[in-house]
Amino acid sequence: MKNRWIGALLTFPIAVLASEAAYRIAEPSAQSYPSGNCLVLALGAPSRADGTASALQRFRVEAALDTLRQRRCRGLLLSGGAVRNERIEAVTMANLAKTLGVPADQLVIEPTARNTWQNVGCLHSRLLKVERVFVVSDSLHAQRAVRYACRQDARLCQRVVNAGVVPPIDQLWWSLPGAAWQGAAFLRDRLQFERNASANGPLCGQRPPMSSSHQPRLW
Repeated sequence: MKNRWIGALLTFPIAVLASEAAYRIAEPSAQSYPSGNCLVLALGAPSRADGTASALQRFRVEAALDTLRQRRCRGLLLSGGAVRNERIEAVTMANLAKTLGVPADQLVIEPTARNTWQNVGCLHSRLLKVERVFVVSDSLHAQRAVRYACRQDARLCQRVVNAGVVPPIDQLWWSLPGAAWQGAAFLRDRLQFERNASANGPLCGQRPPMSSSHQPRLW
């Protein structure tokens, strides 16, 4: 039992350092892009059961707002359906964005995506209408979404860019398992999905019923 405790105590800091290094490596380098003709895409995350924003959603929306204002983009895309519960992730995140000062006419809700591949695929036609799309989540997740965009359509390879953020150290409760999940997803993609070019088309889930106040704005 003592050896198990010692092993756990040694493993934890190694896991923390490894995940921190992975997030730092995936963090986008400072790069100059023309401002204006761009969109920010915030990837969905589960809402709380009562419909309020989770800590992970708040992290992504706040990071997206920073990018929106720094890049002076025309709008914020929020993509995510009801996956973990009946709450549509994109709606919860849009409501949070409104409370943080984003005008309703700058918000675009995509309420059907059930995973990262669909976060990009459900917005495929809209991503082609601007010069740049900044993808926001944690840096590892955003990097994966950028890879997916490029796989789905070569025209998006230079258009969709990683604007992910390294999670703060006090968010280890989700950032540590998140890094492990992103690593597993990377290996799965390389060993399975990226070997099958026929699986690269943009896919989108079925649109759930929504009230008129939550209908996505169309550009």
